[in-house]
Amino acid sequence: MTARKGQQWLVVVSGWTGAGKSTIADRIAADLDATVASFDWAMSALRALPEVWAHVEEPVERQRRVGWNLLARTAEQQLRRGSSCVLDLVAREEPVTEWRELAARYDAGFAVVECTCSDLEVHRSRVEGRQRDIPGWYELDWDRVARGRRLYEPLGGPKVVIDAVDSVEDNLARVRAHLQTSTQTPIGTPPDAADR
Repeated sequence: MTARKGQQWLVVVSGWTGAGKSTIADRIAADLDATVASFDWAMSALRALPEVWAHVEEPVERQRRVGWNLLARTAEQQLRRGSSCVLDLVAREEPVTEWRELAARYDAGFAVVECTCSDLEVHRSRVEGRQRDIPGWYELDWDRVARGRRLYEPLGGPKVVIDAVDSVEDNLARVRAHLQTSTQTPIGTPPDAADR
């Protein structure tokens, strides 16, 4: 991929649980020679320490903030050393704004990829047939994912939206095209409509 060759990137891969975020994050990271920082992997390390997890788990807002901060530190470490970073999580607008500002401080490209699945049965089959095997972390169940799907708040743009009913290669091509044409969004610029 020639996404502004030589430029470092901070890419946020967000969207519905079970809609292919980790697969796309890993593939984009390979293209960019980037580190992947995953919310679930970072939080599983804290969950392995019951005395720490008891203070982090609830309320969920605190758990999210701790995870966002861990990912931000990893991203900044990579950007500081001139490398790229891909963040893999179900994101909210607040940390995305913070990460956009972080990328700008390091003059890095910034992009958001949002993963969806337009077919309910395809989504369910992806979740029910999946083992993540993250040490110390829970496996997914459809009831939890279906609830998250209903409550999910789409991120503002600019972004590229991909659909898990399409092949990984087609979705990867969309993301690569988005990165090739993306520019750093100035801080304070209002979100645009999603790219598709």
